[in-house]
Amino acid sequence: MEAKSLKKISDAELTEAALNYGRSLARTIEVRDKSLTNRIFLDSLGKAFDVQIISMHPTDSFLRGVERKIIEAYTSGSDLSGVGDDLQKMGTDSLIYTKPLFIERPDGSLEFSQALGIRIPKRQVILSIK
Repeated sequence: MEAKSLKKISDAELTEAALNYGRSLARTIEVRDKSLTNRIFLDSLGKAFDVQIISMHPTDSFLRGVERKIIEAYTSGSDLSGVGDDLQKMGTDSLIYTKPLFIERPDGSLEFSQALGIRIPKRQVILSIK
């Protein structure tokens, strides 16, 4: 019954809740599969939370337009120390939470390797708001 009730949520509340939702899932993923290679785990986690978890590589030809732009932003910067997670709209009913994953070089500099992408339906974010 609560899931069918109407809620008025501001864009700021939606953004904050989506960031929290994405960060929570990202922490779980980093503990179990930081390299994003265990598809069985990622798919079952995605199914449990009604999201799609993807590994976003610069050479991936299957990325959607907004995802490609996010990867370009992560790879185009020379100072990666301040680069963090991000949330973007995907169409009218979805959001994408991304978190860059880096490899530390021997000289201490960071090299972008891939990004964790979590495609989240807005409905899931709204339902997560108490």
